[in-house]
Amino acid sequence: MIVDDRGETWTLVTQGDHARLAGEILTLWRADGLPDHPRRNRLIAATRGHDDGWSGADAAPRIDPRHGRPWVFDELPADLRFEIWRQGIEDNAKRDAYRGLLVACHALHLHADRESEPDWAEFLAAIRERRDELAEATEVAVEEVGDEYRLLHLADLISLAAACRWSGPLESSGRRLELDGRTVTVDPFPLAGATTFRLPCRSIPARRYARDSELGIALSRARWTEEPVRLVPFTGTRDSLRPK
Repeated sequence: MIVDDRGETWTLVTQGDHARLAGEILTLWRADGLPDHPRRNRLIAATRGHDDGWSGADAAPRIDPRHGRPWVFDELPADLRFEIWRQGIEDNAKRDAYRGLLVACHALHLHADRESEPDWAEFLAAIRERRDELAEATEVAVEEVGDEYRLLHLADLISLAAACRWSGPLESSGRRLELDGRTVTVDPFPLAGATTFRLPCRSIPARRYARDSELGIALSRARWTEEPVRLVPFTGTRDSLRPK
């Protein structure tokens, strides 16, 4: 679950909805040879489904006992995150081994800095082995899939930055991102023009919840809404970054 703290309320976005937004972004991507790429549709499907493993956790979110709020996706205990990532890889691999391969690459990339931790090292070794099996099944070399994975990662970063309403500049795969609420400026810009997407979310009162069931009741009463996420190009110089 993505938790956007707005003071009196928490606005919650599921991992699945964030991933679908990332897939929508790639459907309009005109750069990096993607429009004519032979695996374009499979790459977009993998991007839409890269967080499928989170569906169960997001359907029945649990309380972080330290704060009395829903667990934030990157703070969930390691054993639960391991199971979520394994499930996500296998759910995608059942549909298309190539999709599972990209999700395995994503898990390895996101958690590369945990290699020194014994539990994480064991998990990452198992994911690396599964990645290699899926690469063999798809007959796509791990080295070849790297450029395609970078597009998944970049779309994921843009979507996640908007969902979390991060601030400050980000750099990834030769592109600079600047955040202003849920408006993301991108340079170089990969779409045909400034585009507005819709992100489903719910808001609940920001207070300490004592039990998972109490959180569940609050979520059941929360109205689903859609908030605009806008991607715009930079104008001017890189020292003066202002969206059109």
